[in-house]
Amino acid sequence: MEINDLMGEILRQSTSEGHFTLDELLRYGCSNPLTGIGVAKVQEQTFFLFLAGGEPDGAMYVDTMGTLFGDSAVLRLTGEEEFELFRVTPSIVDALVSRCRVFDKSHLKKNGRLEIPTVDTSARQRIGVLSLIVCDGRTPLAGAHVAIRKGKLVMTSDVTDSAGKVSFRLLNGRYMCVISDRIGERARRIVEFHEPQVVEQIDIGGTDDEFRRR
Repeated sequence: MEINDLMGEILRQSTSEGHFTLDELLRYGCSNPLTGIGVAKVQEQTFFLFLAGGEPDGAMYVDTMGTLFGDSAVLRLTGEEEFELFRVTPSIVDALVSRCRVFDKSHLKKNGRLEIPTVDTSARQRIGVLSLIVCDGRTPLAGAHVAIRKGKLVMTSDVTDSAGKVSFRLLNGRYMCVISDRIGERARRIVEFHEPQVVEQIDIGGTDDEFRRR
């Protein structure tokens, strides 16, 4: 039985709690510690978010290319999906979570593109917009996950558009950029910007720390 058929069978035997955005679903889970499954369908993509006692403990993403589990699935969320939430027997949810557990729940916060990360601001810093254009040689890398780190902390993340571009609103400073796709991590680059708006082109086929500023 394919995963969508299995999930469909489970949901047909479950009670719907209503429809929610991602933020609303997470807040509802906090205030109502239920166990269930949130499902969002966007064209040929389907997201499943598994709540155990109100906590988003597992996730799964299914499209025509295959299935992603756990943290990899969560990284595909944009925050704009609409979920239908179903109450599901805890034993079923526990079994599913064991296969697709989310370890880094910070990814479930609404994508931080327009949120200003909080770091040590004892020194005077300005807010700027950092835009990255990710390429593999001359080819724009669309659909790549780009995470901005400060030390071990993931400050924000997003997915590149069809032109390979992604933008972040950040405090000026020095960051580590980690680029990955379905295959896994593809490249790491150090990004430093001190202007209100900066555009960097990153060629993941090049050597470390290879940049071209536009």
